[in-house]
Amino acid sequence: MSEKAGLLRKLLISLPVAVAIIVAAIFAAPYVVPASFVGDQISSLVSQKTGRDLRIAGPISFSLFPQPALVAHDVTLASPPDGFSTDFLTAKTVDVALKPLPLLHGAIEVEQLTLSQPVISFEVNKNGERNWIFRPPQPKASTTPSTGNSRIVSFSVGDVTIADGVASYLDDRDGRKRSLGGLSIAASVPGLDVPARAAGTAIFNNEPVKLALSVASPGELRDGRASGVTTEIASAHGDFSFQGTVDPADPPKAIGSTKFETTSLRDLLNWTRVTAVPEDNQFGPLSIAARVDLSGGKLTLSDAAMTLDEVEAKGTLVLVRANDQLELDLNDMAIASGKGAGKIVVNSAGPSPTIAASGTLTGITVKRLSVGIAGFETLSGTGDVVFDLTGSGKTVRQLVASLNGSGRIAFTNGTVGSAGLGPLMQNTLGPAINDKAIPREIAYASLSGTATIQRGVLRNTDLKLNGPQLSATGSGTLDLAPRRIDYLWLPDITGLGSARIVISGAWDKPDYKVESVNITKGTTIPGLKLR
Repeated sequence: MSEKAGLLRKLLISLPVAVAIIVAAIFAAPYVVPASFVGDQISSLVSQKTGRDLRIAGPISFSLFPQPALVAHDVTLASPPDGFSTDFLTAKTVDVALKPLPLLHGAIEVEQLTLSQPVISFEVNKNGERNWIFRPPQPKASTTPSTGNSRIVSFSVGDVTIADGVASYLDDRDGRKRSLGGLSIAASVPGLDVPARAAGTAIFNNEPVKLALSVASPGELRDGRASGVTTEIASAHGDFSFQGTVDPADPPKAIGSTKFETTSLRDLLNWTRVTAVPEDNQFGPLSIAARVDLSGGKLTLSDAAMTLDEVEAKGTLVLVRANDQLELDLNDMAIASGKGAGKIVVNSAGPSPTIAASGTLTGITVKRLSVGIAGFETLSGTGDVVFDLTGSGKTVRQLVASLNGSGRIAFTNGTVGSAGLGPLMQNTLGPAINDKAIPREIAYASLSGTATIQRGVLRNTDLKLNGPQLSATGSGTLDLAPRRIDYLWLPDITGLGSARIVISGAWDKPDYKVESVNITKGTTIPGLKLR
């Protein structure tokens, strides 16, 4: 009993002394521990853990009360040593709040990490290596026996805040760079082996974007191994989501499901500056839902359900990137109640990218497909489409102006929307016809034609339209890049008469020249012109 009582007495005496020493150390440490020493220790620890250099060029302040904290200015985390053009991370200010108790047993646990005005540069070098893959250096073999007293310092991060940051992505293999500004992110990283979550906003091409990310195992992903990942991106121009597994190894892999929706593909392409799209009724609402399998340069979208401008398609798309070439295969697609197959090849090896596109659509049904040429606005019906095209150019206009190839259409049981045809024929045939005789949509039993394209000029000599109220033939040219038409249109209205009309000029607002009119009763009016 006396032994235990003595031990208890010593404990009661020593405990207040120990607490007093710890409190004194907390108050005194900022005055006796140089901030530069703390910064050097952190830099050394980061290097040990990541294999990267951490440089602190600005002043450092360190305090232990009310909790251990460090503020460093002008901080840089380097990219791997070879083949990268810029550092991985720079920050104007890094503010680190540490948990006090883990420090007593050699652990560094970050309670809050705040990066102010950071610039995060994701880069793929010319060898395909990625600067966001962290590979800690292998420990050097030692011939000195361990004393058993060495301590491995642990390190973990809690909450991370990014304020007013910039993130960019550069692929040195093609020189393309993309960036987000105004980046504000709040992340929770309780540990490397438990899920991490992040959410925030950014500015892309002057418009806000919402971001959300969840990583099942940050440590696995950091070390170049697979982890479950969920990500969401939302903007006024569209929403994207992915849920699956990501493996950042070389080559990178991702397997999961994805969904994308936009109310206007045209506006999205213009916003992202991928390409400029003419202001017409095409490239409207688009939705895609599919299973994703990404492995290196091959992306497969299987069980894909897609809708563009109310045209539905289901099937598998395969996109392959090999050196300077992209290949998109569409195999046995169910599209618009019919079937389709095709291939698109883009080669960027030369001074101007070249494109080859071919496809066959069989038994497809289209509803109010935009035409927008010479007063003919929409097309509906069921039929076949065949095309085989090649071209090259640095811009869409250059590409269209270089097109060569051929095409064929054959549709049945449909309509052609043409609000301007009624007034045109009334002026042409005079009192023999009125607006009601030619409806805004012309019904046809068959519509067919073939075309050849040389250097952006489409030539057609066999257009045929057969319908209960109107039949017609046509021939001429469309200059695709400047969107101009030079066409001879020969309509024949059942029981009323026929005409010979030359259509020329800009195809959305052309000039009509009526060369002759033949009334059914036999009256011919040569040289009649429409103004």
